[in-house]
Formats: sequence, structure tokens, C-alpha cells
Amino acid sequence: MNGQTDRSEKTGMSENARKIAIVGGGPTGIGVARELIEGGIEVDLYEAEADFGGVWNSGASCGRTYESLHLISPKFNTQVPDFPMPEDYPPYPNHRQMLAYIRDYARAFGIHERAHFNAPVESLTPEGDGWRLKTGAGHDAWYPLVVVCNGLQREPLYPDPAYPGEFTGEILHVRDYKSADQFRGKRVLVVGGGNSGCDVVVDAVHTAASVHHSTRRGYYYQPKFIGGKPTPQWMLELGNKFSSKEETLAYIEEVFRLAGYDGTDYGLPKPDYPLDAAHPVMNSLLLYHIGHGDIVPKGDIERFDGKTVHFKDGSSADFDLILYATGYSRDFPFLDTSLLEWKGGIPDLFLHSTPRNLDNILFMGFIIAAGGLGDGLKNQGQYVLAYARAWFAKTPGLERFLAAKKTDTPDLGQTHFIDSYRHRWEADLWMLLGHMRRYRDMLAEGLPETQPESRREAAQ
Repeated sequence: MNGQTDRSEKTGMSENARKIAIVGGGPTGIGVARELIEGGIEVDLYEAEADFGGVWNSGASCGRTYESLHLISPKFNTQVPDFPMPEDYPPYPNHRQMLAYIRDYARAFGIHERAHFNAPVESLTPEGDGWRLKTGAGHDAWYPLVVVCNGLQREPLYPDPAYPGEFTGEILHVRDYKSADQFRGKRVLVVGGGNSGCDVVVDAVHTAASVHHSTRRGYYYQPKFIGGKPTPQWMLELGNKFSSKEETLAYIEEVFRLAGYDGTDYGLPKPDYPLDAAHPVMNSLLLYHIGHGDIVPKGDIERFDGKTVHFKDGSSADFDLILYATGYSRDFPFLDTSLLEWKGGIPDLFLHSTPRNLDNILFMGFIIAAGGLGDGLKNQGQYVLAYARAWFAKTPGLERFLAAKKTDTPDLGQTHFIDSYRHRWEADLWMLLGHMRRYRDMLAEGLPETQPESRREAAQ
């Protein structure tokens, strides 16, 4: 695991002929590594930081945590099914507990032994039938297949086009937010209505001189608990209680309203989309603080004039600090992005993972669904394992799959979601998992002593 280059890798390319490189040691990277290792596939994992964790690695440049951060998905569906979180973890673990869990997972499945730390990938270039990978630590190796897992939360996004005028106060992106101490005594405006923006604006009420919150649309705000249970668990347990999805959603909305979580009761705009057409905003405190006058809700910004912000409703206010919680863009600094096909500002990936025009590289962890990490982590890893086995065996199933990915447009629920940059990689979890199983079955065709996943599950 040193940075020395093996001559055979540079010349004959034989040393790594059946080995896969994984770029990134966040949850997805270690999840993919675990499934490949258990499936008998050799891997090298390259991580830019000194340890695993990705966005949960608080002290690293890739870390996206802040002091008050807790999961928005509960413990029961964030944990990997066959690797439960510790019994003493609360229903919604904090970021330190989540990081410990991720690192325990990596240790339990032998991923440390396959990892190169402090090894940022600097270039990934096509060479022959594979890729030449070079790192800042001196690694120089060729791989027939690469799995990129460097994460969604890379480069900060700001409103585009930018608001007219110039704001002369302090500007932060949520990437740079660590604690409410950064707001102490300041007049603060938080821009953005997602989970991070709502968390941060709630934090601000404890230290800021004043707090305003600018959002462009109405949102559904979900409490973290209903009936003493985490809200996602309560929803899941509704099962088939109602005869249609519409009736189910109407019941859920009514329960939220009775619990005090209807934004229109606090003067906020009514959402112009169904409850399940956007990623859930899980926050039990935002409306509470609006109701107490601690947070002043505002619509979109019109323009800046020094420290004065003019809003589209005709009002204005002065601020010392604006924090943008306006998302992130994908970033692959080691890869010539012209190699990928792009659509709507994101790579056009089949199942949000597989380039339609490239067969020897996968992008995992670039999809978001309203569910916990556990099922998604396991299924993404199993998908990569099925692809790797078919790739190395050159099966009839692989040929079918490579043809299918160029033409198939499986329904992932995409048209149901609101039209925003952030929702271009949102998917209906159950639709996604169903399609991933179907294509894993396709890839398995022709593999010796291999049952397609669906038939193996049915036999158990």
C-alpha cells in the first residue's frame, strides 16, 4: 500500500487485470467495497483523507457536518440490515455516532486492508481497455474497471443567475458552517429551504441578533416523530391501510396539520406539489421558532444594496451575514468531463450510475431517495458486484445489459418530482430497487453457478 508504481502495471497491465479501483471512502465507497470483497473481487480503494467517512468526516475538507447535526433518516433504516447500529444509539444518531458507525463497518469487512489513505486521485485517464489512475501520493496503476464514489456534496452552488447588486456583508455557504458561534450577535439571513438550510436557521436563533429565512416556494415540513415513533417508521407501518396513494397522502397531511406542521398555518405559502414530489424536509423546530417570532420567513430575494436585502414582496432588511444553503454541484476534478454525456447539468447516467457511452466506469452514490442509507448501500454494492462479475466473464447477460442501457428509460419516478436541479437525481426508492434487481438478474445471465437475485430470494 505504498505509492510505488509496479512496472508490470505500467507495461503489461496484467497485475490488475481483474482488480477494481474505487475512488472515495465515504459510505458508498465502503459499501461497494464490502460487496465486491465478499463476492471475491479484488479492490483498491483510494481516499483523499486520512480515514473513512466522506461528508461525515468532520475534521476533513470533505466533511459537511456541523455541531448540532443529527441524521434526518432514522436509525432503523439508516443502518445496513446485517450490520445494526449499537443498541444505545438514539432513533436519530448525531454525526459523531454516524462517523463511528461508518468506520466500524469498514473495519468489520476488511476494507482498511484494501485502502490507500491520503491518496487523492489526481487523474483518471482512458488507457487501452481500462483506466490509468494516478494519485497525489504517487500511485500509478491501471485498472480494467473503476467505480467513482466521490460524493454529491462537492462544489458549492449559489443562486444562478446571481441576484442583482452587491451584498457587502459576510457571505458563507453551508459547506463552511460549523456552529452557531459563527452567527453570534449578527443579523443573519439563511437562503435555502432544504434540510441543511432549515437546520442552520434553527441553530441561528440561539446566537444571532436576528434571523430571517428566504425560500422560493412552499414546503412540507415533517416532524421527526409521530405517535412516539420516527415519522418514516410511522409512515411505513401505515402499509395498505388506505385504498390509494392519494388517500394515504391526504391522511398523512392531515396528521401533520393536527400536529402543528402545516406551514400555511404560520403564513407560509402552500406547496404547489404533492407531499411525495420533493425530498422530505425533516425538522421539528422550524415552525415552532417561526410561531414564536424567532425566525422571520421571507420569499425570494429581489436585489442587494450594500448590507440591505430587498425581497420580491417589496420589503427589505439589513443583514451582517448571508448563509447560502443552496446545494452542491457534482465535481470530478480527476476526470476529463467531456468523456461523459451531460443532460441538465448532470451526467446522463443509466440508473443514475452507469454511463450510456462508457462501459468500464460506474458512478455510485449519485442518487437520492426518501429512505435510509442501509437498503441503498447494500443494493448499490450488489449492483456493482453483478456488473463486475459479468464484465470479467463477458457473459451474454453483459451484452444484453450494454445494449439495454443505451436505449432503456426505466421509470424511477423522475417525472413526479418538482423541477429543480437538486431533484434531477431524486428517485422513488422502491422503483429504483426494483429496476436494480431486474438489471442485476440480466447481468447474471450466463454466469456459472449463479442464480439471478430474484430467483435466489424466492428460494429462501
